[in-house]
Amino acid sequence: MRRYTALAAALLALSAAAAPTALADSIVFERGGNVWVANPDGSGQRQLTTAGGYSRPSQADDGTIIAANGSVLHRLSRSGALRGTAGDDDYGGKIFTDTSPTGALASYGFFANGPILEGPYAAVSHTGRPTEKEEIDGPLKGYLNPTWLDSNRLLIFPQSLIVDVQIWPVPGDVQDWFADGDVDLGGGEVDRAMTKFAATADGGSSIRVYRLPAPPPALPEPRCQLTGPTGSFFRPTWSPDGSALAFQEDDGIHVARINLDTCEGSGPLVIPGGNHPDWGPAAAGPALAATAPRRIRLSALLTGGVRIRVACTCMARATLLTGGRAIGRSRRAVSGSAAMRVKPNRAGRARLRRGGRSVSVRVTGAGRRVTRKVMVLR
Repeated sequence: MRRYTALAAALLALSAAAAPTALADSIVFERGGNVWVANPDGSGQRQLTTAGGYSRPSQADDGTIIAANGSVLHRLSRSGALRGTAGDDDYGGKIFTDTSPTGALASYGFFANGPILEGPYAAVSHTGRPTEKEEIDGPLKGYLNPTWLDSNRLLIFPQSLIVDVQIWPVPGDVQDWFADGDVDLGGGEVDRAMTKFAATADGGSSIRVYRLPAPPPALPEPRCQLTGPTGSFFRPTWSPDGSALAFQEDDGIHVARINLDTCEGSGPLVIPGGNHPDWGPAAAGPALAATAPRRIRLSALLTGGVRIRVACTCMARATLLTGGRAIGRSRRAVSGSAAMRVKPNRAGRARLRRGGRSVSVRVTGAGRRVTRKVMVLR
């Protein structure tokens, strides 16, 4: 049975009462070989890719997604569109990915089976283009699950050293962080405020939760331990505000709320069948959706324009067109859903009076474009 136990003075509580309710952020994950996104409570699940072959997705703060696809990394838009490739295609599939907060760099793990390289490695790539594994720094042999501590440093987890966790400035020399004498740590993440650290332990049989008295390299203090997973634990990832932790078990993705009380509680299943969660501040909502009336009277069009409703987290830009020519524009920052109105300019009103049985409204934002046709009633 899954449970939390106190390791020192009770500090953290992981309560099963509720998953996080804030929906401004999202969890990106893999299911059935495709990339998905959902709200932190599991609602609003949206499949981003359909071709299959995807695994190990992660996201930058702006919502850009990096996911493994065969021997390379794919850079995906929030709608799932392929925007380019990254990484190095040597040595087959990637076993882990993580994207830096700015989205400039991606880290990944891979297994090499020779003849020059052999064993597990951690490497770093530019996200905007393919990058040979030696170009930036490394690769580092004997490490798994490289996770970004900030936009310039990684946490890495050596397989065979006395130290459990090291810090890798990119580029730079690896620095020892700490070792937990009670367990072997395999992979984990520090929250954005650098006050908490969570890592899988002993092959995924538990998750160890620590308090950080100061940002690394200050030594963490062990506080709580989550045990009894369905199968094993993998990929603990913090909410942007550090109030909750998501992690993978064999039945899917669980989320546990965290507070500063006791260590009793558990993490409920919120995304059945999900794998490799990565929690980020970008919203899970549609990359871009727009609706417009099917028809409008000419008099209303001339005086008030076309009213549309746009759903995205983006700067939405609407263009009114007739005969393929732009006759009016408007824009609005949208977070969720909002109404917009695009009116014809003077030249546009003159063109509309001369004739034409329809107009179009083209909306762009979040890397997508949506066009809606509106019939004009005369």
